[in-house]
Amino acid sequence: MNFVIVGTNFISDTLLKAANTLIDFNLYGVCSRATTSGEAFLAKHPKNTQAKIFTSIEQVCQDEHVDAVYIAAPNSLHQLYAVQCLAAGKHVLGEKPAAANSAELATIIATAKKHQRLYMEAMMTTHLPNFALLQQAMLKIGTPRKFIGQYSQYSSRYDKYKNGERPNTFLPQFANGALVDLGIYPLYLLIALWGAPNSVHASGVLLDTGVDGAGDVLLNYHDKQAVISYSKISQGDNITEIQGELGRIRIEAVSQLKKVEFIANNGERELLSQPFDEHFMKHEVDHFMQMITQKALQSDINTHQLSIDVMHVLDTARAQLGVVYPNDKAFETN
Repeated sequence: MNFVIVGTNFISDTLLKAANTLIDFNLYGVCSRATTSGEAFLAKHPKNTQAKIFTSIEQVCQDEHVDAVYIAAPNSLHQLYAVQCLAAGKHVLGEKPAAANSAELATIIATAKKHQRLYMEAMMTTHLPNFALLQQAMLKIGTPRKFIGQYSQYSSRYDKYKNGERPNTFLPQFANGALVDLGIYPLYLLIALWGAPNSVHASGVLLDTGVDGAGDVLLNYHDKQAVISYSKISQGDNITEIQGELGRIRIEAVSQLKKVEFIANNGERELLSQPFDEHFMKHEVDHFMQMITQKALQSDINTHQLSIDVMHVLDTARAQLGVVYPNDKAFETN
């Protein structure tokens, strides 16, 4: 299956290394604004040096040999690129967050349905084998009562920010911020397990560029509650717990589910997870290709509704935090 990767950042590197372990995956091309950056990207992947280099999304759309596109461009471009590719008959695996806001996501989904193409948000966590094991283990904790999800990682670019530079990761024009970059991981896991919350209450630390550097989102359900704690300006142990009346599930590294353990109220422990696979992104790509082969118009794991529910929480939390993107204003004027 011929793929084009749009964007040449570290996540594209990680995905390509993983996808290259799959028999049916073929890197047909890479799309970058400059030919030199495309060449530099391919040079790191000896198996793929013969792939084509595109310098615009229009070139990708016009190539009839392209079956699917993985979009890892800046968040602010996710909707624009996804809509163009879907309208051109390409299947789209769109990196998280699916779009800058709910209005953009609705446009993506509508375009996918209109042109009968698969669109799936590329949230890897829900495709990991340990996620299925986690789902099965939920019965062990009894009646669930509390979800505490943490992802705090001191950004490698924050020192540049403090020195007066303005890296893309801290700029609203790229639809960035700590919630959509990091907080989305425990949030996505939560909603995949418990569904959409009844209410959302957010507070956080805003940087002078207008994006959030850290924050907490409290999500209420009728018989349980959750809190998502995240930061790009401090470092945490990043332990997530799902607590029930009979015990709790403890998760290390929530985005990758590196270790999942059940701890009963009496202190007894049971390791639930399989050993960590360094090619952890291969599972989402494999599932995506299976869905295409089956002519499915949406994933039965990362469903459109799951993406919609997550995006609604992101929108609500951002509004309460006061984080506004140019993409938001663009849709308000349409």
